[in-house]
Amino acid sequence: MSSNETARLVAALAACCLATACAGADAARPAASVCPARAGAAVSQIDLFDGDPADQALLAPDDDRKGRNTYSVKGVYDAGRTLTIRCHYGAASEDVKLAKPVAVCRYTGGDRQPALTCK
Repeated sequence: MSSNETARLVAALAACCLATACAGADAARPAASVCPARAGAAVSQIDLFDGDPADQALLAPDDDRKGRNTYSVKGVYDAGRTLTIRCHYGAASEDVKLAKPVAVCRYTGGDRQPALTCK
């Protein structure tokens, strides 16, 4: 292969990589987890409550075959209540109240890196 052919091949590969990177930049970014990041502490468990956790109305995922670990929560807001997410960080926890109505929450990551996104 001549040096001109090599240069053209390198330029074509660079253009292809640049086009792919630019296309990826326009793609929708995944939603951030509801649980805030804490320095030096990873989320170990996430619980969803219909209202105040003191009322002990812990929600379970839907069993509707649309996907595992999906929570339909629109009814909570339709009834005039709010959703509270309890984020566990080892022995500590933090409650996040979702005052803005959402319809669905999705739990991902399993036991290793639990995350919850709601929209």
